[in-house]
Amino acid sequence: MAEQWSAHPGMLHTGARADFSDPDAVQVVIQHLGAHHRGGMGTAAVNGAVLAGLFDVAIGMVGQLHTAGRRAGTAQLSVQFIRPLNGDSVRVRARLIRAGANLVFASAEAFDEHAVVCARAEGIVAVAGSGGEEEKAL
Repeated sequence: MAEQWSAHPGMLHTGARADFSDPDAVQVVIQHLGAHHRGGMGTAAVNGAVLAGLFDVAIGMVGQLHTAGRRAGTAQLSVQFIRPLNGDSVRVRARLIRAGANLVFASAEAFDEHAVVCARAEGIVAVAGSGGEEEKAL
């Protein structure tokens, strides 16, 4: 499953890899941050849009894992930037908070290369119906 997620064009574009080795969480990792990951205005910190994208992917993966094959997507994402994320790598770790029939709630943290939390996020993943043919036509 990690290879399938990591092969997604958006993941390939950012250099991110999915990691399911932690049984309690999903992770998205960029091992080698480049200039295109950095913020503007002369800073070397990771751009907030990059972090928000990683949070979206990680929380979405949590939702996908708890949907029994149904379509799902991030419906709400709230990000808190705590401190600049500097260094050469970033790891986002997301975990399930609660799963219902149509909504999955998850939280995530972004860590720098020294395992310091630099940002947090909470998200809600909306889950499509039963997956019948009528839904596939939408």
